[in-house]
Amino acid sequence: MKTITDRHFERIDEFFVNEFIEEGLILDGCIINIFDVVSVNFIGKVEIRNCILSEFKILGCWFEGGLSFSHNIVKSPINYEMGGHNKEVFELNGNIFNGFFSFFDCQFDAEERIENNIFMQGSDLLYKEQKGFDNSFNNGLILTNNLGRLDMMECTACN
Repeated sequence: MKTITDRHFERIDEFFVNEFIEEGLILDGCIINIFDVVSVNFIGKVEIRNCILSEFKILGCWFEGGLSFSHNIVKSPINYEMGGHNKEVFELNGNIFNGFFSFFDCQFDAEERIENNIFMQGSDLLYKEQKGFDNSFNNGLILTNNLGRLDMMECTACN
């Protein structure tokens, strides 16, 4: 697993992460202006911790090896559509999400843990939008000590 600490990145994208897709990646204490891994399928575990991300783009991203996203600040809204497909734990812990965190048609195959986060603009993680496109939690969902609604549609008039 590759570990990168205390760096400032203008952009991390599919070209940057390509060599770490199978072995996994840890980003710790980094400032990342744009994290754009749209449609990337990570085989190895991804850990992002103690980072500040101005933009976090994970549309269609799969975390088969699991995701540990902890103690980060995300400034932008997040659109996570057709994601998940994790064979290991998917964890969001101790983060501050400044924008709306949208989950749509995500299939979480292993346990998902959403704990100790602040959702400033809320999330639709638990909102029932349309049968067949609702998020699924096939091996459990642990929700504890989160601030902000997780069952709402985005309020575009609020921005």
